[in-house]
Amino acid sequence: MIVAMKRMSLIALKCDEAEILKALQDIEAVQVIRMTDETAASAELDALEQRGARLTDSIDAVKPYAKKDGFLTPKREERLEDLRSKVDSGVSISSEVEELVRTKNALKAEHEKNSEVISSLYPWLYCPYQMQSIGSKKFVKVFAGLIAAKDLDRLKEQDYLSAEQFGGGSVIAVIVACHIDDAKAASTFFKTVDWADYVFPKLDGTPLQAQDTLRERNREIETELAELEEKFKTLAEQSNALKDASDAIRIERDRAAAGTALKRTKAAFVLEGWIREDEKDKVEKAVAGVTDAYSFEVFDPTEDEIPPSVVQNNSFNRPFEAVQNLYSRPDPKGIDGTPYMTPFYILLFGLMLSDSGYGLLLMIGSWLYIKFKKPTGMSGGVVRVLFWGGLSTIVWGVLVGTFFGLTLNDKIGIFPLLFNPMEDSMMMLGLCFGLGVIHILFGYVMKMKVAFMQKDWQTAIFDALPWIMIILGLVLYLVPSLMGGLPPIVQTIGLPLAGLGALIILLFKGRGKKNPIKRTISGLGELYNVSSLLADVLSYARLFALGIATGVIAQVFNDLCGMLMGSSNPIMAVLGFIIGCVLLVGLHLFNVAINTLGAFVHCARLQYVEFYGKFYEAGGREFLPLGYRTKYTNIQKNS
Repeated sequence: MIVAMKRMSLIALKCDEAEILKALQDIEAVQVIRMTDETAASAELDALEQRGARLTDSIDAVKPYAKKDGFLTPKREERLEDLRSKVDSGVSISSEVEELVRTKNALKAEHEKNSEVISSLYPWLYCPYQMQSIGSKKFVKVFAGLIAAKDLDRLKEQDYLSAEQFGGGSVIAVIVACHIDDAKAASTFFKTVDWADYVFPKLDGTPLQAQDTLRERNREIETELAELEEKFKTLAEQSNALKDASDAIRIERDRAAAGTALKRTKAAFVLEGWIREDEKDKVEKAVAGVTDAYSFEVFDPTEDEIPPSVVQNNSFNRPFEAVQNLYSRPDPKGIDGTPYMTPFYILLFGLMLSDSGYGLLLMIGSWLYIKFKKPTGMSGGVVRVLFWGGLSTIVWGVLVGTFFGLTLNDKIGIFPLLFNPMEDSMMMLGLCFGLGVIHILFGYVMKMKVAFMQKDWQTAIFDALPWIMIILGLVLYLVPSLMGGLPPIVQTIGLPLAGLGALIILLFKGRGKKNPIKRTISGLGELYNVSSLLADVLSYARLFALGIATGVIAQVFNDLCGMLMGSSNPIMAVLGFIIGCVLLVGLHLFNVAINTLGAFVHCARLQYVEFYGKFYEAGGREFLPLGYRTKYTNIQKNS
């Protein structure tokens, strides 16, 4: 259900502000409302954000060297006091990490620069001159560069130029000298050939000696980098201290950010926020625990205010809020669709996967993840949804008789309890369409419920009920002719019921319009949606397609691996058995993963479009109370 939200106003003394914010953060029940258009400047907030960013960078820097958490390793639980006590040590470790990162980056940059210089000196290895001695004199202009071999003869033909080449190849290193008066002519000549000027690095010795020096320096750098790697590994052992400090700073930052949203006078401050109606006493008690000098008021939101959307469900339905939130949170004035969507989601998910073996695997895997990882939030909700989906899949697998692609009717005579979808595909398709019709009908029933809740009986009677009559009428008319065995009176009732529903729509859809012609046109336009209704029903064919696909793919995997295991040669039979078993496990894991994803997505799509599209009012925004939004740890509150 949707929880009623209230707006609160708190006035207290500035001297109590910090403690009151801490108390409100501890109960995680107040979403602070910003009372100014612009964020107030806060030196404290800026400092906390900078410290938080530095800690995050340090965590990322040591992450490659830190011990990896296992897949089922849960978040560590820490007391808030313990986190705060680790801030100084975390910041100190962060400073060490930052120094190592700066040193590492400088060494890597030097190594890269040296490597580039070494590469650039290769054409000059046969040059016997000291590099620092190569240059122009008072009356002599000296050019050093690389020239294409095809242009070397042209260079030598220039009488005013004296050239000395070093080495060979397609590009040749050359030193050219000329009188200072001919320097301009030489520059003009170089533009007519394939020439590139070269500037010798500021290093002592010949190019060959410089290369050796740089290689030696790079070896020293590599040794230093290896030593730094060991230091990183040592600091990585203290990565938890960095994470604890980061979470502590994150908590302080959130509280400081909330402080920028307040209004203040010289002696007092004003805090306004959203709270749940059922938690107003809890909020006031937290404030009263700090001071008795305060004013606390709670009132309803105004017509133009849109409060956050909060829903409350029992432990069974709560995980499915994650599926609803992937679509949109409910409008605060609408209805929470979670408890109505949940049974359909479980039912349809299992039918899409419909293999007992896969359901068992999914259920056990989800249970282990929940037990050891203890996920919360969106991920926790999704995993619990998969757990119930796995249970539903086991049931459907028994009903249609499949277990890891094996047909149980061949192994155990009583299965399948319903039918084999591989042999009786029309029954499977009919079951899918039947469930779809029930799902859509329930969506219109929910539309009536919402309309009556909002005291809008006309929408319930004239907009929702007629479609229920049309669907039921068409079903009563068509099903007997398809299935047979039903009394003729059933078919006789069907068409009049559907016709009455159509007549109500025709007469009352445009009830807000005075012109009878416009009212009739509105009714006809609404009746055209029968085609959309048919499309909605056909959408449930995806249940059939995914259910069949899962079984067929599993059977193909079994057949392929069976062929590997069926060799008559003893050695090949043993080898084939080993390879077949490995492949069988890998292929079935792939199949369950890809089809679980498909079932999750397509089942959600049926809820969002075919079901929620009938009654659900989206557009709610998340309730974000001031609290402990940590990344690496869970806060262990005092009991």
